Amino acid sequence: MKKITTFADLKDIKGRNFNRMIYNQLTHLNKKFFTFLGLSLVFSLVFLSNLHAQTIVNSPLSYIGMGELYSPESPSNTMMGGIGVSNSNGIYSNQINPALLARNHYTMFEVGVNTELKNMQDYRQRQQSFGGNYQSFNLTIPVIPTRWTMSLGVRPYSSVNYETRSYRRLNVLGVDSLLYSYKGQGGVSKLSISNGVRIGKDFYLGLETGFLFGAVNRNVGTQNLSDGQFYKIQLENQINYSDFTFKAGAAYRKILKNDIVLNVGATMDLSAKLNATGVKRFVTYDLGGLNIINSDTLKSGISITQQLPVSTRVGLSVERLAHWMVGVDYVRTDWSKVDNNLGRSTVLPVSQQISIGAEYTPDFESISNYFKRVTYRIGVSQTSTPYDFAGNGLYAKDQSLSLGLALPLRNFLNYVNVSYQIGKRGTLADNSLEEQYHRVVIGLTLGDIWFRKLKID
Repeated sequence: MKKITTFADLKDIKGRNFNRMIYNQLTHLNKKFFTFLGLSLVFSLVFLSNLHAQTIVNSPLSYIGMGELYSPESPSNTMMGGIGVSNSNGIYSNQINPALLARNHYTMFEVGVNTELKNMQDYRQRQQSFGGNYQSFNLTIPVIPTRWTMSLGVRPYSSVNYETRSYRRLNVLGVDSLLYSYKGQGGVSKLSISNGVRIGKDFYLGLETGFLFGAVNRNVGTQNLSDGQFYKIQLENQINYSDFTFKAGAAYRKILKNDIVLNVGATMDLSAKLNATGVKRFVTYDLGGLNIINSDTLKSGISITQQLPVSTRVGLSVERLAHWMVGVDYVRTDWSKVDNNLGRSTVLPVSQQISIGAEYTPDFESISNYFKRVTYRIGVSQTSTPYDFAGNGLYAKDQSLSLGLALPLRNFLNYVNVSYQIGKRGTLADNSLEEQYHRVVIGLTLGDIWFRKLKID
């Protein structure tokens, strides 16, 4: 009998006619699958050139380094607080630990989009913003089933989106004043090729090769609001990123008894810096800020080395195949070499994150009750961030609760994933800035059998 190592394997051995049923269903879905996949890939290529401009919503905390980093997890991981270093059911593509890709024995295509409603406040004002972005596109292909699986993907890596203004009176009695504006906009996207292989029976190794690309603009403007002044001067600093990064992963699985499995995993970022080029110029705009009156390039083609935060992840999980799973992840990220872009001499700290998540499927074989085949997920997460908005040495904490559903479509390889996350980052008392957010992530997972001869009993 075939050894059970994944959720999909357990399904494969449930009865003589199961493979025949799956084969018939997949054959029926082949045309729809290829049509959807083709349209999605074309859509991806069309907007790849604009990915650097994508961002979720305004974030004053995106001033650090390359901006605010996106989490690498897929929609299924988002439901469980972001855990995924050790756990993978063999259907969803694991983008957190490349080693666990080797558990994927089917060709899988995944796409995800997210939306966010954020409420921000300081001691003077409140602001509400709403926005959305794609989360990821991934195509996972087993090169040698049960031994080697490859994944191709694109997702946002970081975003910069902030704007603040301040006024300064030029004299006590007059009405003349200056308007200072600070604005950052842009982002970086990541193309990746990941490979996971199984060594022996229970050990897995993986490597992710990523290519980061995008542009970030940081501008400082001054406008004299005196009578008769109809222009403003702005110092513009644009940085263009394009370089490779690498991440290694490892995992170990041990089948105990009664389909109970112990999973251990770890990943490490192997790249600590990124090459980039920059352009600096002074620009004089009209009062509306749309038309350029004059521009003077100070420096062009500047070679820049951007320091990256380096993360190390470890995870532990216990599962009963095709029924339930409970796991915990710990992430340590070193920000000490990253520029804070505020002119402060303070070295950024090491941030830490701990996440706990679980999933439960009542009965994946149920025919009479659809909701018994639904997978229910929940998770919590707490992060000590590198964001010190007030400059008092107190770094904001991010706490969140996530939950979601994986809704099956026709067979076990196709799902609609819906995730909801509520969280809070920072407090007024400690950080002078508080953010409360609501996020909804919707993902689609489609599976098929490629380059593999199916045996029917």
